[in-house]
Order: sequence, then C-alpha cells, then structure tokens
Amino acid sequence: FPLAAVTQRPMFMYHAWGAQNRWLRQIAARNFLYVHPATAAAAGLTDDGWAELRSHVGAMVVPVRLHAGVEPGTVWTWNGIGKRRGTWALDRGAPEGRRGFLLNHLISDVLPKGRDGDYANADPITGQAAWYDLRVSLRRADAPADDASQPQFASLPRAPGMPRR
Repeated sequence: FPLAAVTQRPMFMYHAWGAQNRWLRQIAARNFLYVHPATAAAAGLTDDGWAELRSHVGAMVVPVRLHAGVEPGTVWTWNGIGKRRGTWALDRGAPEGRRGFLLNHLISDVLPKGRDGDYANADPITGQAAWYDLRVSLRRADAPADDASQPQFASLPRAPGMPRR
C-alpha cells in the first residue's frame, strides 16, 4: 500500500451547527478523491474518472479529481461529506448518499497482523483513532453502472416523526 490517504473535515462543518443546511450543501454535497497528476498517470487515472482505493481491510470505488496541490505520495478527500442513505433527513437520491463517500470502512481498528500480535490502530497514549496512518493502493476503475460511489449500503429506515423523502 504505497500511498497515504488523508481526510480533512470541511471548515464549515467545524464552525457551524447547521453543517447540513441548504446553502452549505450547495458548496459541498459530494466529494472526490483528489490525486496528484503524476500519481494519477501512474495508476491510469483521468480527471473525473473513477478509482478503486484499497487498504488492508477493504476496497471502494470513488470519483477522482486531479489536483497538483496534493502530495504525489498521498490521496486526499473531504471527510464528513458522504452520508448513508436514509440519514440526516436527506432525500434518498441526495448526492451525499450516492456519490459522497467516507474512508471509514478502509480503516481497521487494529494494525495488520504482525509477529508480535494485534495492536490497536490508535495513538498509544490518547487512544485517538489513527486517521493519518491509512495506507492505500490505487488503480483505475470503470464508472459504476449507477454512477454512485461503491460500496453502497442499504438505506436506513425513516426514523419516527421524520418527513418522508
């Protein structure tokens, strides 16, 4: 897994209680995997193409944007944009649930098996999850038939009292 995967929460999600209001959703209703052009070329990726991102615990297929501001040994995306369908009272077809994604299921709670046994994938002092230790591989993928990031998880049922969408 030659690349480091980094996520960053959008600033408006840190500084606003209403992070999913209508106006902010127009700014960031979906995210992309940002890749340096040289890294993309080595993996056969193109701007607005799709990539398979794989870690030692799983894989996903996500939309790609090329950006020279990303370190060549790194891939980067916004964290907190992707939402599971059926959550946040979003319409079932909302872009956050179709094209938005999180890297969470590529991050294990334990490090890969080693000769000394299992170790938590966390800071040994604070216990904070090791978000910046995620290592991944990258390769070109075909666009999914439904034009949605993969995997897609089943929509959660509507909570009592929530409006129908």
